Amino acid sequence: ASAAFLITGGHVDVIAFEYQSAAEGGGGFGAEIHNEGGAAGAIVNGTRVEVESHYEPDETTIVIANGSTTIFGGNTYFWLPSDETDAANNGVPFVGIGMEGLAATDWNGNLTLTLTSVIFTGTGTGRFLLWTDSPAEILHFDSTDLANFDSLSVAPDTHTHYNWGFSEVGTYEITVGISADHVDDNIQTGTATYTFQ
Repeated sequence: ASAAFLITGGHVDVIAFEYQSAAEGGGGFGAEIHNEGGAAGAIVNGTRVEVESHYEPDETTIVIANGSTTIFGGNTYFWLPSDETDAANNGVPFVGIGMEGLAATDWNGNLTLTLTSVIFTGTGTGRFLLWTDSPAEILHFDSTDLANFDSLSVAPDTHTHYNWGFSEVGTYEITVGISADHVDDNIQTGTATYTFQ
């Protein structure tokens, strides 16, 4: 990977959005990759970053170790686990979706995240999945079936973890959109692209 920042371990929110309202000068949604730091902070370019830090999605690659795998639906996937201990034991980042930058009082209802595209570079057909496994397995994103698995509802000012699965060795450019109803600015949308390898 040739990105400026390679994240290979630690706790990091890959999908994280903030918002600047019209009253604050506009700008709308802004995407970032957020490392809260601390003893479990993200490992960036081989070094654990214990101070809070922010990275641009287009300058960052999330790296999944070849040895981190799981089975979902009878198929084996390279895996970013939803559990921090599993992530550490498999030598991969503990990847979250962080909406703490969006105050609940600023929004009517939940935010909707939409998987809009996955561009795979590698051999074969790269498939990307996002799912929860407790209390039951629920598939949220499936790059091979966007008609049925392209949407995820999340509450503002929350932090959540999911299982991320990748079927083949290669690079995945994953584009995610966000839409929500702002109390002053009405329906607002944004988008960002994230790279996994």
